[in-house]
Amino acid sequence: MEGVMGGGMVNPADYPVPIETVYVNNLEERAKVEELKEALSVIFKPYGTILDIVAKSSLKRKGQAFIVFDSQKSVLDAVEDMNGFELYGKAIRVAMAKTPSDETVLRKATQEDFEEHKKQRRIHKLQKEALEAKEAKNKPPTAAEKARPVKTGAAAIPDEYVRPNKVLFLQNIPADVDADALTSIFERFEGFKEVRLVKIRNVAFAEFEDEQFAITAKESTANMPIGEEGKPMKVTYQRQ
Repeated sequence: MEGVMGGGMVNPADYPVPIETVYVNNLEERAKVEELKEALSVIFKPYGTILDIVAKSSLKRKGQAFIVFDSQKSVLDAVEDMNGFELYGKAIRVAMAKTPSDETVLRKATQEDFEEHKKQRRIHKLQKEALEAKEAKNKPPTAAEKARPVKTGAAAIPDEYVRPNKVLFLQNIPADVDADALTSIFERFEGFKEVRLVKIRNVAFAEFEDEQFAITAKESTANMPIGEEGKPMKVTYQRQ
């Protein structure tokens, strides 16, 4: 439940449930989380029933909060009236959240919808982290970073923790599954380029145009049963 749709309202038709969450930022970062939540509850309560208020104390999440109502009308009214409201001496920014909250999906959708909601949230998070890592990598290193010794031992990192990149590493490929079968699985994902099967090792590589496309494919195919015996395919990222 992160972010805000800038430059306009969210189209509710894009989701199986309405978006009933307000995103608030430019909050006083020095305020304690519980005190902040109490203040937000008081000033937003006139707009409807509040189901949850999410605020974190971590450095990246300070100064922002999500307020979950029980109706979209409450969100629309709150956004219209409260954007620019002064709290703790700062003009807060109020907008509709980008996506529905877990609370809303649990209340108004099926369990299947909720699982898909969680999967898409995870994909979005991984894509965002991959993009931030790519941008950080392209920035020229500072003098302090240049002075740091290079750490080795990448081979000891478990497959599950390898940084996302555009090539997926496929393991546990059954003998009855060939490159064409793997291609039929991955070519339905945007940005797909090719599959390279290493038959003697029962592994393969699925390459995409960039890591954003690879992340989506990985999250959708990890542990997918393949072959006649339905053996789960292990999907991670290729080590760089």
